[in-house]
Amino acid sequence: MAKTEEAYERLKADLLRSRIAPGASLVVAGLKARYGLGWTPLREALSRLEAEGLVVSERNRGYRVAPVSAAAIRDLQLARRTVEETLLVRSIEAGDADWEARIVAAHHRLSLTPPPEPGADDAGMSLWEERHDAFHAALLSAGRSDSLARFQQQITEQLQRHHRHMLFDPAGRHGLSPAAMADLRALVGRTLGLTHHTALMEATLARDSAGAVALLAEHIGFSLAVYAFLWPEDA
Repeated sequence: MAKTEEAYERLKADLLRSRIAPGASLVVAGLKARYGLGWTPLREALSRLEAEGLVVSERNRGYRVAPVSAAAIRDLQLARRTVEETLLVRSIEAGDADWEARIVAAHHRLSLTPPPEPGADDAGMSLWEERHDAFHAALLSAGRSDSLARFQQQITEQLQRHHRHMLFDPAGRHGLSPAAMADLRALVGRTLGLTHHTALMEATLARDSAGAVALLAEHIGFSLAVYAFLWPEDA
């Protein structure tokens, strides 16, 4: 069981961090060499990851990394809005002083972390993801629904994989000109920057449900906006 858990955690981390590209084949022989683990734990890990939507299997072709597409992002955005808007409204209605303190503390930690720019390195991206996700978790933490909270975590992981794929080396993978890269940085900065998160925090703490939900919806729309910038023909 320990080897299966190790295979699952290591492979999942590489998928979420886009170290293995979307659509890539996951040949077990290659995975054995990559992770130094046996056939059985890797097969069991792949089955778990398929159930989570991170891996897909095809008849007579084996496993591959789930693809990234505009359709997938739209579906994830719909799911995220459905879950997070509900949890946010419930949190605003029920949150107490401890909830408010969690939000302020998480926002402060996020404020100390530069937002990722296109081409960010793995370490910087990972730290920002950790603190960004913690801020959103704090906002939703008084929502009083364990089931919705678990679903929200799964959606967050799926979108993390899409963000990584889009933001790592966009100039190299997409051949963007310096002017286009500047436009992409501006687009990313508008939604990932601290100003937007501060406005979301202030609306939430002011118990302004409508304003907070509107800001959250704008934030969730970030993924598709960046995807459309990079792959306009598929958006």
